[in-house]
Amino acid sequence: MNKKPTFQENKFRTNNQDKRQSKPQKPRFSDKPRREKPVEKTSIWGGQQQLTAHKANQTQGEVNVRIKSSAHAVKEKKTGPLSPRAPEKIRQNRAEEVKVYGELACLTLFEHRPQDIVRLWVTQELSKKAGEMMSYLANNKKAYHVVKNDEMQRVTGTEHHGGICLLVKKRPPLSLSGYLTIPRQRDCIVLLDGVGNAANIGGVLKTLAFYGVQNVITDNIDLVQSPASMRVAEGGIEFLRLFETEHPTLAIDQLQQAGYQIVRASLAKQATPLDHATFADKVVLVLSENMWKELDPNATNIALSRSNQLASGLNIAVTAGVLLAKWYF
Repeated sequence: MNKKPTFQENKFRTNNQDKRQSKPQKPRFSDKPRREKPVEKTSIWGGQQQLTAHKANQTQGEVNVRIKSSAHAVKEKKTGPLSPRAPEKIRQNRAEEVKVYGELACLTLFEHRPQDIVRLWVTQELSKKAGEMMSYLANNKKAYHVVKNDEMQRVTGTEHHGGICLLVKKRPPLSLSGYLTIPRQRDCIVLLDGVGNAANIGGVLKTLAFYGVQNVITDNIDLVQSPASMRVAEGGIEFLRLFETEHPTLAIDQLQQAGYQIVRASLAKQATPLDHATFADKVVLVLSENMWKELDPNATNIALSRSNQLASGLNIAVTAGVLLAKWYF
């Protein structure tokens, strides 16, 4: 009798299934509590940025982590009263400083008041003559620049710079009242009455230094110490005392009370000819850009010429030279 086929379980398959079932099953979801993401807080301390991460409360406690940022803090420009960029400082420097150019003007200034020099510009051609000045500035930690001619024109604003330019402190004006308190036997003062041309003023300053007269009075001290005036003066201003008055009339009254003779050049026909004029030991020469065509009742009126065919008088620098020569000799 034929036996019916029997089906036996595949031992190999059964063994593999047993092995898989014998391994511990991993949990699909973790039993640990879910951690919250750290909350980042930003704080600024000591000029550097710090990040502080706060973890959620755990059994081990709270953990604080500080990370210094690599980014540099933005530096703010100083604009306080002590900063060189401060508008107040700039206005003060502009009011107290002036540029001086021209070879003789700069070299003479260096001889008389080198401590007032702030900065120097000089061309290569003139650097040899300015060698001593450059050494002085270097030793005193002051700046100087050797520049080309076109740059010198930009610095000075003119073609007539002479190859050298100085930035210097202005000289403060003196008090006329204080000067007149000291008695003097012989003295000469020049008063500028309404003179507004810097080149003419420079010519007067040079003439004063030529005759050894040291005193000049003005109602516009900045114009007397302007770059154009000092360039024309060629160093003459460094030998002078500078007085400032609110108005020429006030200064004339003070001088008359102090015993000074007031002298004006005049185009009036009744003016005293120069060769007949007599000057006192103490005299004030009043210079105006336009000679008076009428007599000044408070002054000695001097006619500089008997054959003048012009409708106007002389330049004030020339007038100053004629009157100073008369007083000098």
